[in-house]
Amino acid sequence: MATISDKADLRPSHLADFLKKASPGHKGSHYITDLKCTGLSLRLKNEKVAFFLRYKGINKTLGWAHEGEAWYIPSIKAARELAEKVKRQIDFGGDAHADEFLRQHHHAVENNLGLSHDDIIREMRPKAGTWTLRRCIEKTIEDKTAENASKPWRATTISTLNSTFAKPEFKDLLDMPAVNIKRADIESIRDAMLKKHASPSPAGKAVSNVSTILSHCQSVHGGLSGLDRVEPWWKLLTVGRTVKPRTRNPGLEGLAKTLVLVDTYTTRRLPGRMDAKHDHKYGIRDGVAAAFHWVCLTAQRQGAALAIRKAYYVPDPENEGWYLAAWGEGIMKAGVAHILPIPPRLAQHMAAKFALVDRPDSQWLFPSERGEEDIHIHRSSTLAVCQRLAARDTLTKKRKTAVDLFAANGIKWWTPHDLRTTITKTLDQAGIPGGASVVLAHEMRRTDKLDVEDDDSREQRIARITRLAYGGAQHLHLKRKAMLVWTDAVLDTYSRLRSEKSSNTESD
Repeated sequence: MATISDKADLRPSHLADFLKKASPGHKGSHYITDLKCTGLSLRLKNEKVAFFLRYKGINKTLGWAHEGEAWYIPSIKAARELAEKVKRQIDFGGDAHADEFLRQHHHAVENNLGLSHDDIIREMRPKAGTWTLRRCIEKTIEDKTAENASKPWRATTISTLNSTFAKPEFKDLLDMPAVNIKRADIESIRDAMLKKHASPSPAGKAVSNVSTILSHCQSVHGGLSGLDRVEPWWKLLTVGRTVKPRTRNPGLEGLAKTLVLVDTYTTRRLPGRMDAKHDHKYGIRDGVAAAFHWVCLTAQRQGAALAIRKAYYVPDPENEGWYLAAWGEGIMKAGVAHILPIPPRLAQHMAAKFALVDRPDSQWLFPSERGEEDIHIHRSSTLAVCQRLAARDTLTKKRKTAVDLFAANGIKWWTPHDLRTTITKTLDQAGIPGGASVVLAHEMRRTDKLDVEDDDSREQRIARITRLAYGGAQHLHLKRKAMLVWTDAVLDTYSRLRSEKSSNTESD
């Protein structure tokens, strides 16, 4: 009999039909290729019904649909889940790796061993006495944060590294001995990220962080890590793509409109989000709203802007009404302390925001509302403000009713990092071409340290901040001029839009 081949979104009815036809004496073949799971097919050949996978040139029988037989797969759903797991093993280890995984998987199922997917993967891996990739990561961080570390890492560096290795693409590698990791493993992760993300940046971080970790362990802990005799293939890895420079610029109008929306939805639920289980009572929490205003009006990087202690936000003793915001050298990307003058108008604006979220027990200017630990609001929270307003967050993708408030208000998509373009253009047009550089801490030299151990005196801190601010290298007078122009431009536009919104509401 001829072979019949179809394509369809596999359903339980297809499986039931094939099992009914697979009676003794049945002849011929009928294949249905699944449209939902790439490479998976349901196959009836003579008297047998099987689930089959064809992926990257490798053909693999996943199991059989007949209850009581070895390698039994009971449903379409189970077959799809198994197919995805096998494809991951093919990606990492090819045909032989997939065969071993299938053998271990079905053995665990048939003997009711209760092994998870991760348990099976661990059973497959060679038992080496050297460090796993996870241990290499932990040891490198330990070394780079030691008191006498050579070229110590900042907290933001560690956060970025942990974020990279927490991605699902690394899940199967973390507990593998580092000596067993092959170049093809990392290339596979790189390629998956390039396909998944519009920007090559995540793939670049993956390649860079792997190289950093393995290079450190090879040079410092070669014996224990097992990397002492390994050719450093990771140093040859590249992404092969470039990150395009950002051109997004919300402009003063787009920025101010967004700030008004933020204020509006601290007391309202975002439109189209009526799922009380996942959405907050109001669209944006007061603490996150205050943090977002601060990030926008200071134009600092989100991570640094939010990592400011109350003790480092002090009145400027040299200028009435002004404040000084200070960040230690361990926080700033440039690795030097940074002082930013805060004009009276901005100080008053933020004072109203602080009053809504003040937590006397916290050391942070922007304390997190989550958890019991005293931590500051994370930069992901201020980025999420734009994502939620523009209906681009994860929950929105699952729910089609959410309203894109950016589009509804004529705001082009932007994120807080894009404000660096806005402030630069604003200050250039005002005749202060160097203003953005000093405000953004682009051109600073190390002159003194802000962070000093065993210093609990408020007076000493203020004196040190003042000395650092007026010592010359901080360019405080240029910063003050630039911050006046920038904050007045934003707050003037913001006040106008709030007034227009209030007038429209009254007329309605």
